[in-house]
Amino acid sequence: MALLALLVLAWVSGGSSFLLGGFSTAWLVTLHGVVGFGVLVLARPKVPVVRRGLRRRRPSRYASMALGVCVTGAFATGVVHALGFWQAIGVWSAMGLHLIFAFAAVPLALWHVVGRPQRIRPVDLSRRTALQALAVAGVALAARGGFERFVAAERRFTGSHEVGSGEPRRMPVVQWLNDSPPTIRPEDWVLRLRGSTDRDVDYQELIGHAATTEATLDCTSGWYSTQTWTGVALADLLGAEEVSGRSLEVRSATGYARRFPLSDARHLILAHSVGGEPLSRGHGFPARLVAPGRRGLWWVKWVTEIRTSDRPWWVQTPIPFT
Repeated sequence: MALLALLVLAWVSGGSSFLLGGFSTAWLVTLHGVVGFGVLVLARPKVPVVRRGLRRRRPSRYASMALGVCVTGAFATGVVHALGFWQAIGVWSAMGLHLIFAFAAVPLALWHVVGRPQRIRPVDLSRRTALQALAVAGVALAARGGFERFVAAERRFTGSHEVGSGEPRRMPVVQWLNDSPPTIRPEDWVLRLRGSTDRDVDYQELIGHAATTEATLDCTSGWYSTQTWTGVALADLLGAEEVSGRSLEVRSATGYARRFPLSDARHLILAHSVGGEPLSRGHGFPARLVAPGRRGLWWVKWVTEIRTSDRPWWVQTPIPFT
């Protein structure tokens, strides 16, 4: 029962820290690490139970074994990522595998719980059990603290490793799922502004804006890079005094889109350059969104449309599926 509770907490804390990138959510990453070491602490008393289960030739035992592999794999790849030993090789990275193992464990855990239902007993709510839980939490907290202090590599509060800050050419090029970098010529590019104001912006008008801001792109694949971005604030582009509605949607030439609260328009930047040079194709040329304080999946690349509407910003999937 304790392992189940920790696994649920691991999914919740891990998923939340995956999506959120503000300093106020740093505690989620800490909690996720503590929970991971808590699972490790409880693995030892689970071993005899596993051995007894393997001696029973039940059809579901293979699913249970797969669950054990996924949980072990998630813990191991999380540790490897924290150590900084494995940089991304193409689309493969320790963080990517960590997510794959975590997602794969969800249906297997549900199958395991349904096939082996457990009832909460009076002893589970006793004072002794509460003290044992506190002891496990204390050991896990100490293990996580020692690991971060003496073993793990230096990382941002999100757990990401620094790559290429101040050097745009070293900044990794990654795409979301089935996105692939389109080839867009400057003379063919048009930004469509729709909603409160309908007008088109061409590339020459865009590069006429030269507002700069330093912002950190923190990718969900486990790296971050701080760069100086040049472009125009969405509030200035849309005309703050003319805009009405509850949200704005930023859409890519590939169909990828994210919706933001309208109040974020003054913080969001549509960038055409990074580090004093035009964006590369892989980094979103001719224009990409810069969304300070948000994870990389919000930084829409190859932007071709910005639309304001009365639709609430949160009426969208937590992550895009295309």
